[in-house]
Amino acid sequence: LKNLYIYFWRWATWKVFESIPVDQAGIVCFISTAGYLRGPGFKGMRSYLRREADEGWIIDLTPEGQTPDVPTRIFPGVRQPLAIGIFVRSSDHDSERPAPIHYRALAGKQNDKFAALKSVDLAVGWAPARSGEQEVFTPANPLWDANPALADVFQWVAPGVKANRAWAFAPLSGILADRWRRLVLEPDPSAKAELMKETASTNLDALPPALPMAASSPSKRIREETELTVSFTRYAPRSLDRQYIVEDSRLIHRPSPELWASRNSSQVHLTEQHAHPVELGSTISFTSLLPDMDHTNGRGARVLPLLHPDGTPNLAPGLLEGLAAVASIQSDHEDLLAYVAGVVAHPAFTAMFVDELTTPGVRVPITRDPALWARAVDLGREVIWLHTYAERYFDPAAGREVGNVRSGWPIEAQPKSLEAVTTMPVKLQYDEIRHHVWFTDEDSERNGAWGPVRRAVFDYTVGGMNIVGSWFKYRKKNPGGKKTSPLDDIHVTEWPHEWTLEFTELLTVLTRLVALEPLQETLLKDVVAGELISMNDLSDAGVKWPQTRDDRKPRRVAKTTAAQPTLYDP
Repeated sequence: LKNLYIYFWRWATWKVFESIPVDQAGIVCFISTAGYLRGPGFKGMRSYLRREADEGWIIDLTPEGQTPDVPTRIFPGVRQPLAIGIFVRSSDHDSERPAPIHYRALAGKQNDKFAALKSVDLAVGWAPARSGEQEVFTPANPLWDANPALADVFQWVAPGVKANRAWAFAPLSGILADRWRRLVLEPDPSAKAELMKETASTNLDALPPALPMAASSPSKRIREETELTVSFTRYAPRSLDRQYIVEDSRLIHRPSPELWASRNSSQVHLTEQHAHPVELGSTISFTSLLPDMDHTNGRGARVLPLLHPDGTPNLAPGLLEGLAAVASIQSDHEDLLAYVAGVVAHPAFTAMFVDELTTPGVRVPITRDPALWARAVDLGREVIWLHTYAERYFDPAAGREVGNVRSGWPIEAQPKSLEAVTTMPVKLQYDEIRHHVWFTDEDSERNGAWGPVRRAVFDYTVGGMNIVGSWFKYRKKNPGGKKTSPLDDIHVTEWPHEWTLEFTELLTVLTRLVALEPLQETLLKDVVAGELISMNDLSDAGVKWPQTRDDRKPRRVAKTTAAQPTLYDP
């Protein structure tokens, strides 16, 4: 109900379907933003409409997605996707029979859509939407739906870390140290509250439980804190970006403590854009660090860890045994994650399934061919090794050294720092002639350069988010992003040498990922052209897919000491 248009939907459905007990037949029709068609937060609304109506029609007016070209918009000033929803309840309504939902999409420019609307007939031209109680209001593709979703394979699904204050993470630990000292040394309580940017769960007087496996356990409220040093840990705010976050529960609005508890030297987090359609770039990303709630592409992401907090594999029970029984595929949990990376983590997957991905949520085609499985695992191991900056899936014998993303790669193909960054840069540019990435200063003078860099590397995206641009945004002279506190303005005044090295590594990672894409595209075509293993096949082999919330709970490390009293209850 935080979205105003949902108030209108709720009031209208109450007025027509509920308010007059002796006459509950009628029609509700709105043109509104289209989030309720697919969004995971609208399951209850979809369930209600299926239960209270007898039939529904959805006209998707923005199949082009978020922020479409202005000529395609029904209302030029509205960036959000729009849809017309029509829901009818008859006088002999049967609440035990879910309402069938019919769907159609109107593409093209505004005039094309108006012309198509004039010719709409409720009897013809519609596709049946999925029929499950809470399912999205978009059509099913039986071949696509037969594949398991990522959240079926990796059953513990967690939200990423939500700091809710931008100043609590930064691309350099020294920035966090300066911000912390400024906060602690502020003598005025009201000014300190403004600096902190208080939230409902984190404020000057809150003392929440310490973060699992944190270096320290705060014993004072922020209002009383005098310690001028603070601990921090590596953090992944966006895909392929490595920063730092303050390791202090008093400063993190929703820390997702189970993710903190699951940190170990083998952990890999797969993050998926599950709330919005994806049309460009990979739909998933990987990191060995703590991921942000918006990690994948800045628009929300769910985290699917490889391991539970107790270190056991986070897989649907019986899945590995099912693969062996159905297709003689002998695999472990690391191979399974690598298979997903090899088949899914590239733009050709998004292009092949772009229509299916208008309904958010990735499904994985699983081959029956052990040879194809092995190809995918080999490719996927390199993909994850690159995404994690050589911290996971390393194998020196295969040319994947620990911590060295340049290993096994021809020296002439490696991007290099060609010119030093002498002042804080303000813009990022690409030289089409020289194939260089370069920064400019406030006088538009060239200020640091890297090459060789292919255009595809500069344009590399995950979920539509440009990776190079996102990385630079946090490190330029005046960092971009939402400002939450005066502490956000505490930044560096000189370009650190560490960032030159990090940017070189980022370009190397992207260069190697782009080089893998043709192999991944060929692999995907071979997988899809061959025989696949369906969810039902695996169910018949004994796989227990997650059905309830309990199925999706993390397996925790057994407590060996008495629990500490909780001083803060959110």
